[in-house]
Amino acid sequence: METTLIRLKLDFTDKIYVFSDEIKPQITPYVKYDKIDFKEIFGNENPVNVEIGIGNGEFIAHYAALNKNENFIGFEVYKKVIRKAIKRCEKLDSKNVRLIHYDGAFFVNLFPDNSINNFYINFPDPWPKKKHNKRRLLKTEFLQLLSNKLANDGHIFIATDHNDYGEEILENLKPVPPLTSCFEKPYETDLIDYYQTKYYRKFAIPGKIHFFKLKKVCREVI
Repeated sequence: METTLIRLKLDFTDKIYVFSDEIKPQITPYVKYDKIDFKEIFGNENPVNVEIGIGNGEFIAHYAALNKNENFIGFEVYKKVIRKAIKRCEKLDSKNVRLIHYDGAFFVNLFPDNSINNFYINFPDPWPKKKHNKRRLLKTEFLQLLSNKLANDGHIFIATDHNDYGEEILENLKPVPPLTSCFEKPYETDLIDYYQTKYYRKFAIPGKIHFFKLKKVCREVI
């Protein structure tokens, strides 16, 4: 017997955002959801890029403005913060941006495999207390999920200024062989050809960053 898949309704008809108030009533435990249809969301088949944790929207607005022939989806869990991102993107009239006030990790599961051009994760919460480390987003399981959703030759960009988290990410990447560093070493200690957000400008110490640029390389099995 085939399992009936539930399609989440994401209404971007007259706005570029959806708040959790519209999503939460649709979420039910033990229910399987249909894959997200990007053509339905954007009205085109342009490449799709995803930022998880958009903050004030400075980063996603910058790249969306530079790449008008690509689509950008941003996730943020804090309503007060995402409101700033909405205003920023609306001011730029960014028609290729969609913002979702919800946990990005939930939605990544709903992306079709091999469908995302780039993932961006900038300075994720490091949960610095050891007893909270398990809450960190970038565990091996999630990195593998990102790899599955990434198109071949697509990229994942990760930046953290928390040394312990950076080293943990490095270890967590080892069991995910399709993801290969674009640098000669596993990561760089400065942002390379990358937009420097407000957080970076205010808080990060140059030379103390773990900056990962990973490419998905699917090797043929002979």
